[in-house]
Amino acid sequence: MADTTGLSEITVTRVFDAPRAEVYRAWTEPGLFARWWGPRGFTTAPSTVALDVRPGGAWKATMAAEGIGEFPFAGVYREVVPGERLVFTLVDPNDENLAARAERGEAEELTTVDFADDEGGTRLTFRQVGRLDPEKTAEAETGWNSFLDCLGDHLAGV
Repeated sequence: MADTTGLSEITVTRVFDAPRAEVYRAWTEPGLFARWWGPRGFTTAPSTVALDVRPGGAWKATMAAEGIGEFPFAGVYREVVPGERLVFTLVDPNDENLAARAERGEAEELTTVDFADDEGGTRLTFRQVGRLDPEKTAEAETGWNSFLDCLGDHLAGV
């Protein structure tokens, strides 16, 4: 049985005024993903995005902000149910504790994104589980909320 002591969890639910297929495509098509990936003030060049959306397939994307720097993320898809669910790992290569976390088997965060119909729109439930300290968990939750704000802007055609 896996040790679950010290697990951090972030859960964010949003309802978007867009069909589920469109919201799912925003997560699975590289060109669309690049349009919204990152918090406010960041951009993601399409050339940095690779999404092999299948169990065992790798993904990567690098967001950047002028004067702040580049932030690459990568992982592997664990589960893909088209139009309904994506489960993937997320690794932050810029994490100053990455080597120590990797030694302990804690370098990856497990991310689940569920998509469901909701009164003509789409309810997206985002969940990330891993071993982040409380300060990093709070920062990540703020970041993910901003990511999802950007997704909402993209879906609204802003």
